[in-house]
Amino acid sequence: MTRDYRIDTIKGLLIILVIMGHMIIELDNANIINHGVMGLIYIFHMPLFILISGYLTKHPSQQEPLQMWKGVGNILVTLVIFHLLSACCTYLRYGIFLEPLKMFPFGALWYLLSLACWRIMLYYTPKRLLGRPLLYLGMGIVISLLSGLTNLLSSCPSLQRTLNFYFFFLLGFYYRQGDFNTPLWHNNKLHAGIAVVTLPLLLWLFPRCGNVMNGADYYGLDGMPEKAMVLICSIAVTLLVFNLTRDNRWLRHIGKDSLFYYVYHILVLALIVTPLVKYFKWPSSFPFIALYTALAVLILLLMSKIKLFWWVMHPTFKKKEK
Repeated sequence: MTRDYRIDTIKGLLIILVIMGHMIIELDNANIINHGVMGLIYIFHMPLFILISGYLTKHPSQQEPLQMWKGVGNILVTLVIFHLLSACCTYLRYGIFLEPLKMFPFGALWYLLSLACWRIMLYYTPKRLLGRPLLYLGMGIVISLLSGLTNLLSSCPSLQRTLNFYFFFLLGFYYRQGDFNTPLWHNNKLHAGIAVVTLPLLLWLFPRCGNVMNGADYYGLDGMPEKAMVLICSIAVTLLVFNLTRDNRWLRHIGKDSLFYYVYHILVLALIVTPLVKYFKWPSSFPFIALYTALAVLILLLMSKIKLFWWVMHPTFKKKEK
């Protein structure tokens, strides 16, 4: 199958936005401009990343159980490796090791555990349900809406995010199967109109909507309107960005190795970029956030040229093509 470079471009763009969002959290998310940018990023960057993950997942009928479990196993091995590295990183920064070690998975690594869960959930979905995409997606929306109604799930953020974002994983999977490659999917005017109405309204009515947006916090029944608005806005902006992104050679090269950038950016921000900014007391306004993001991407790009870093990830990744 011919490689879809536009998908790589989207992943490259999303990785940069992930780094930028985490940079804002590390430095200054109280600044109104930074907070607004973070809200815009968080409304679609992980939903679209997860949609792409579903898009790239094979249909259960196209893989044997051993093949599926081997892929899941590789993901989990990488997760454990970087969980330990993140705990060591926290020890170097704060002198704490056991507490972050217990927080499994650590920080942004939740995505790896959720990805493993999504693939298992999809593979073992009954064929009758898998063959009814509208029903399954409807169930996904209901699960997403209800995912934050219990403190039990919020005590395990990765589990809550797994349920919260499963809808987007299914959306990408069914689009790849051809079920939703329709004019409605590609109606950018409709998606833009929904986004233009709901996003400002969301940020105005719920200025601190991050608790619902990140998919890992408890909210009561009174938070359901906010959650529903976040979901509607996320779907619209996610589809809009998916449709409008065009192939870009530079972003494509980053997106091709997106998981490398994803797992290593945690360490680069914690051990290099953030300490530099805080030590020299550099500004944390948005133009400088963009510069720090570019610095982090440059460091990651240089790291990707060193075989040692790929060796650490060897259980998951095949040998790089020349």
